[in-house]
Amino acid sequence: MKAIIHCNPGVPWQPKRAAYFAEGFKRAGIPYRITDSRTRLDEGFPVLLGTTFWRGIERDGGEYLLVDRCSFGDTEKFVQLVWNGHGRRGDHRVPEGAPADRWELHGQPLLPWRDGRRVVLCGQTETYSPHFKTLSDWYEECDFATHFRRHPAGDNPTGLPEATTFDDVQYVETLNSSIGAHCILNGIRARVWDEGSMAWSVGVVHEDADREPWCHWLAWTQWTDDEIREGIPWAYHL
Repeated sequence: MKAIIHCNPGVPWQPKRAAYFAEGFKRAGIPYRITDSRTRLDEGFPVLLGTTFWRGIERDGGEYLLVDRCSFGDTEKFVQLVWNGHGRRGDHRVPEGAPADRWELHGQPLLPWRDGRRVVLCGQTETYSPHFKTLSDWYEECDFATHFRRHPAGDNPTGLPEATTFDDVQYVETLNSSIGAHCILNGIRARVWDEGSMAWSVGVVHEDADREPWCHWLAWTQWTDDEIREGIPWAYHL
């Protein structure tokens, strides 16, 4: 088994993390190669740094390991590791029963549910969902929304007043972006529209959900740079 790390050298975080993966594979005795190829190489399994440049590999029918944005914690410290899909559509290789130790080691405070009046529609830049052809199709379904939260890389096509904070929020509308997990962890209820969302199992509006088992699961979906450099994830992922 050989790891092929697909890295765009023009994106600063990718060469840095490619080196971390290379160090971890070396420690684990796994051969590796770093490439900027946007197509699959026959000599090993692809490790895709980010979601932007490697769509051809994602869609060619073969296996791949995606390195994606973490669900909680510092994005300069954590990454999500998932096989053959985005979010919950992929396989995070979480151990059966999702032991609590990783959450207790790396987790953040789980804040109590809040109450409020506003319904905030959280914008995205792409759908990543088979249920809606365009984001506009989904936005139109969210007819209870009173405000719109603009994605940092997006716009506001809804005409709704913009929300810059999550103060006074009854719940948020979210499709499958990372904001869903952020809200649930911070006590903000979310109506989650797509089963690929990391917050799918706890996406509630009018009833409380037991978030702790989900938190334990969530902690096994992401790994620190130090853990990757030490080769720790490969006991679970390979």
